[in-house]
Formats: sequence, structure tokens, C-alpha cells
Amino acid sequence: MLRYFIALITLAGCGNSVANDSHTLPVLNEAAKVKQEWMSNELQIDSINNIAKEGDIIFRGGTDIESNIIRDFSYKDKLFSHCGIILKTPNGLQVSHILGGVTNIEGSLLSQPIEDFLSYPENESAGIYATNLTSIELSNIAFFLDSLKKANVSFDLKFNLFTKNQLYCTEIIIDALRFAKGNNQLFPSTSFNLKNTKYFFLANKGDEFLFYPIDDFQHSKALKEKGIFYFPNYEKR
Repeated sequence: MLRYFIALITLAGCGNSVANDSHTLPVLNEAAKVKQEWMSNELQIDSINNIAKEGDIIFRGGTDIESNIIRDFSYKDKLFSHCGIILKTPNGLQVSHILGGVTNIEGSLLSQPIEDFLSYPENESAGIYATNLTSIELSNIAFFLDSLKKANVSFDLKFNLFTKNQLYCTEIIIDALRFAKGNNQLFPSTSFNLKNTKYFFLANKGDEFLFYPIDDFQHSKALKEKGIFYFPNYEKR
């Protein structure tokens, strides 16, 4: 995507170039492609906004390093790498979620408009899933997430399910749903053998690692698919 924006800058800086110069043709083609992709992204986000409701779980699939690590732990498919829950706020519908990496260096709990959640260069897919939560359960989730924010909970770079002052994306949403419904048995974790893992940052003490795979969560019976959307840079995995 970066090369497209470089092409735009190059084109802007050559406003007085000779129109028939053959070297300008690739730049013009690249610039046109950027506009087409940007319009397509906007249309996808508009479609998502039209079906999104409070309580829905929203997924996205990135192509950055952190996203690809999360994809590696998925069994059924590798479409998504991050998720959040949509809640109603005084500023409209917002996505509550937690993440780390260069996009959120502090690793704090975030609340963003849907378009901000989806509008970043590495995003290639999105999905909306209904949860059928009651108004009381929605209030419980809002209370739970607000409590975590006040407690300065941060993103868990080691993906450890036993550190509740540090959480990762599926973990925080699953914990919120469990709290809302008063059922700690919802969404069981999956055990991975890490004897030969390439992810040394996990600091594994033994051979087994407990994790909430994002695709297990996506395909759970508690969620109902409302729509899946592919962005222009989507690549099937």
C-alpha cells in the first residue's frame, strides 16, 4: 500500500511534467488504483455500519506481524486476527477492544468508532457477528470494561491467560461475556503444544500453552454471522 501513496506524492510533485512522457504513465495508473481502493474501503465500512448493532462482535484481519502471529493459532480458518465488541456510547456506536504493537504502544483498552477500528493500511477483512445479549447483559459488559479501564489493564504481550491485569483481544471479550452472563464455562480455551514453538516471547514453562483461538470464538454457537467483508488488499490464506 505504501508504494501507492509514494506514487501519489510523486504525481503531485510533477504537476508541470510533459503529459506525453511515457515515464509518467505507471504513476497515473497507480494513482487511479489508490482512488479505486479507497472508495471500495469506504463502501465496505458503510455496509458494516448499516448492519452493526450494540452487542455485536466485530472482527478484522490484518497483515502485520502481530496479526500473523495470532493467525498461526487458528485451526479452522485464518481470516481474522483481532476482535472487539460494539457498545453504545454518547458518541454513538464504538468498538471496545485491546491490542498492542505499534498501533497502540501503551497497550491500553480502546474505544473507537467502527471506521477507525477498520481504517488502517494492513486491514484486509472484517466480520460482524450477533450475540443476542439482553439489555442487562450489555450493561454488565459496559461496567466490566469500564472497571478494567480504571484498573489500567494493558495488552498481554505473552498471551498468558492467568494474568488478569494483562489481557489480549479474545481474552478480554470472552471475560466480558462470561461476566455479563455469570457463566465462567463459556468459550473454553484450547491447549497448544509449544515444545518446538517459534514464539519464544510466550515464556512457556512446559509443553502446553492455553489460548483462545480467534477462529474458535468466531465459529462458536454463541455467535451468529451477520456479514463478512473483504477489503481490496485481501489475500486468501
